[in-house]
Amino acid sequence: MNQADSEKINMILMQSGFVKVSNWKDANLVIFNTCSVRKKWEDRVFWIFREIDRENKMRDGNNKIIVGITWCMVRKTGINLKYITDDSKRNKAKKIELLNSESEIFNNDDKLFPRIANLDFTLRIEEVKYLNQILSRIYNEPIGFDDKFDDYLKQKQLRENPSQVQVIIQTWCDNYCTFCIVPYTRWKEISRRKEEVLEEIKEAVDWWAKEVNLIWQNVNSYGKQFVDKALWNEEKSTWDNGLWKSPFRELLEWIDNIWVERLRFTSSNPHDMTNDILDAHFDLSSPCNYLHFALQSWNNQILKKMNRKHTYEDFKNQVEYLRRRDPLFSISTDIIVWYSWESEEMFMDTLRAVKECEFDFVYNARYSVRPWTIAAKLYPDDVPNEIKAERWHILNNLMKENVAKRAELMIGREEDILISWEKDNQFFGRTRNFKEVFFDKKEWVKVWDIAGVKIIDLDKWVLKGKLL
Repeated sequence: MNQADSEKINMILMQSGFVKVSNWKDANLVIFNTCSVRKKWEDRVFWIFREIDRENKMRDGNNKIIVGITWCMVRKTGINLKYITDDSKRNKAKKIELLNSESEIFNNDDKLFPRIANLDFTLRIEEVKYLNQILSRIYNEPIGFDDKFDDYLKQKQLRENPSQVQVIIQTWCDNYCTFCIVPYTRWKEISRRKEEVLEEIKEAVDWWAKEVNLIWQNVNSYGKQFVDKALWNEEKSTWDNGLWKSPFRELLEWIDNIWVERLRFTSSNPHDMTNDILDAHFDLSSPCNYLHFALQSWNNQILKKMNRKHTYEDFKNQVEYLRRRDPLFSISTDIIVWYSWESEEMFMDTLRAVKECEFDFVYNARYSVRPWTIAAKLYPDDVPNEIKAERWHILNNLMKENVAKRAELMIGREEDILISWEKDNQFFGRTRNFKEVFFDKKEWVKVWDIAGVKIIDLDKWVLKGKLL
């Protein structure tokens, strides 16, 4: 998601005369595209900013690096007071606030300004259309064209890899899991119109896109604002009687008609996962046999405290259904280690779940309290960091065993690999079921090609192949 948003910012800046550089020390402008899901990621932003601040102190006034911050860490779009000529009064923005007009960029209400003295501007990503106006004021010269850019969802991306593209189909999230900061940093869930999504994908395919990844926080709830709420809330069993399809399944069918070589989507929420979406992996030609959806915990008591609307039994049934239809179907998930009040027995339940589901990959996270969340208000973080670290390593080691076990099933198979990058005279890419494969570079293939490869060995986490 952040990669796709960075591509939107890149498009605006390069259309406005900027040139992208590979090292921030060579830049005139640095923008942090931030995530707040984990505190350590926020801490890293402050650490890098101090590095930039030290660099700026060694430069003269006309050569300093302009620095902005966007996305999750930002509450309100605004600019540093040194660029404001009138006597603007600061009113601290405690919640997400959107501007009513361009004139309102002349504020420094965001909480980041007093924390970072030399921060030049903040930008809510959904207000990216104001970026040029902000830069025009900071540089004191016209930057781009004021009427050039539309709202966030319509803003095009400058795709760094035209063969593998990220297409945003939604914004934000309505689930309010008790541990999660996303609804407080990204706001209410909104789905794009089908026509806009299809137009973007058609354009990408015209420019030789071979893999399309539909992205947002909960893609399988796509379109729920377009249907009757009572119908949306009916039992899932009634959704699969052939009389009604989920809007996301309908979107997948429309995309399948465009002739996309590979179609992926991430991430999915188990409680919004209907059989028609699971079946799309087998009924349609473009969806790949890979799915990422978050379990978070095996224990149903913990899931309830997390405000997750699924049980472990729900999740396991979906895993078993996919694996019955395709034993090589790859599944990855997220798990939080030692959520508030999680007991030793509950943690052992999660280990059993990892063994039962045989995940192809698990993104493990040690629980940490995030501000504004329900958990921060109601549930104490009552597990010492040392125990969290110990349990994380136990879970991670088990995950490595699963990765090797699932990867070994691929040895001896011939697979089509979409080549994504090269290093040290070797190509790297992924199978349709998302296994990473490397093989020796040859003259007759290049990055972004799809090449036939025989899987011959497993090297730690990555499969080794031989070009056919």
